[in-house]
Amino acid sequence: MICVDASVAAKWFLQEEWTDRARALLRETLNTDEPIVAPPLLPYEVTDILRLRLRASAPLPLEHALVFLDDFLSVPIELRNPPGLHRRALMLADTYGLPAAYDAHYLALAEQLGCTLWTDDRRLLRILEGRLPFVRPISDYGATD
Repeated sequence: MICVDASVAAKWFLQEEWTDRARALLRETLNTDEPIVAPPLLPYEVTDILRLRLRASAPLPLEHALVFLDDFLSVPIELRNPPGLHRRALMLADTYGLPAAYDAHYLALAEQLGCTLWTDDRRLLRILEGRLPFVRPISDYGATD
């Protein structure tokens, strides 16, 4: 079982740095029937990323954004909201000085389920400074796996 955040899920469809590794993670996970989990906020965050791309200086056409959104929504991701998730997210956000609790929901879920959280949220990675070993940068995928 793996947990992914929006920074990785968006790379499954958008061309960005480390897209190749994010897509390889998705392929391998689907090929082995390993569950992909995320907190319920993941689709909202991916939709927001697409909206930001629509407004970028080199905008993504709406037709493409809609196709990417449909493709994302077709990926078998288990959206989980176990008891205590929000409470633990708030505690983690406070413990690590996160500016918002959104990212902490991914941390709390991966911690509760005992799985790896894959991310390309560089601010989060910088703040954590490797203090949570279950949080891995997508740039590491395939490098040591």
